[in-house]
Amino acid sequence: MSEEREQDADSQEFVTELTSHQSAMLAYIRSLAPGAGTGARDLLQEVNITLWQKRETFELGTNFKAWAFQTIRYQMLNHRRRLVSQGWLVFDDDLIERVAPGFEFEPDELEERHIALRRCLQRLRPQDREILHHRYATRAPLQDYAEKTNRSAGTLKAILFNLRAALKKCIERQLQSSTPPKG
Repeated sequence: MSEEREQDADSQEFVTELTSHQSAMLAYIRSLAPGAGTGARDLLQEVNITLWQKRETFELGTNFKAWAFQTIRYQMLNHRRRLVSQGWLVFDDDLIERVAPGFEFEPDELEERHIALRRCLQRLRPQDREILHHRYATRAPLQDYAEKTNRSAGTLKAILFNLRAALKKCIERQLQSSTPPKG
């Protein structure tokens, strides 16, 4: 009976790890598949199933996030191959391999970037946040939003370009200010 209790405790600890890392895992998936939109949540569910199936290979007490991110990287490569076989234009394996390792070895960096992004988004004007929300959180075409706001799609593209550049600079400043000086 004690072996059964130990397995239950291990399963509970695994579930705790899995649930506590959902937002970081979703952000990582979105970084590897930026055009996935709401499909990123579907990919996350696929990853969750795979992680649950492989839970026996995870050693409790080790870095769950690094283990999960490695699994995500492989899942995303497989997802990309499925898309290619269906005729979708996607990034090649080499590009994904070049992007993914930075997160594989430093999984906490993604969380720091996510926090910095949230801070920078809060500093934007509400109308700028709304444009970003429409572009990255909905599946509606930019043209629909352009018509809704009486602007041209070209104008919105220029605004989005400037917003992305401003967010990038803001995030870099946030990360630099939170990194202790070397030496």
